[in-house]
Amino acid sequence: MFASVISWTLTPKGICFTTDLDFMIHMNNARYLRDCDFARFKFWIESKAWQMGQKLGAKMSNAGNNIRYRRSLQLFDIYKIKTKLVYWDDRSFYLEQQFIRTRDDFVCAVNIVKQTMVGCSPALLIEKLSGEQSEPVLTEELKCLLQSWQLSSERLRQSS
Repeated sequence: MFASVISWTLTPKGICFTTDLDFMIHMNNARYLRDCDFARFKFWIESKAWQMGQKLGAKMSNAGNNIRYRRSLQLFDIYKIKTKLVYWDDRSFYLEQQFIRTRDDFVCAVNIVKQTMVGCSPALLIEKLSGEQSEPVLTEELKCLLQSWQLSSERLRQSS
């Protein structure tokens, strides 16, 4: 069961329509984040984490996003989104989401999402799903991003 929690989940294919375009004639930023939300819902439901969280009285809130655009999705480009749980700490899960253009399998955008748990720890949820206790590996890339978010929070606290 644990493997299904951390493995990649694919969304159905999306397509960039005229209603998704910005003034530069590529997919607008809001569409990326909207599609990430739907992909995360699918991920949590298919992994059974959503259902287990409900049983434990837990709720999840989106606490941060960092999206990097590598190459634009253009009008009528077909893409898929891959979502994977990459890390968790005492309060939050961290997921990576990749927008992959289907015609060449190019990763056009990468989103790192922090989802904070209320009412249950991420470790408890993972243990209930997998039957085992696990320690995730913090990559250097994610470590730097978390440090950046921490520095930003400290700066904002000082200016308030």
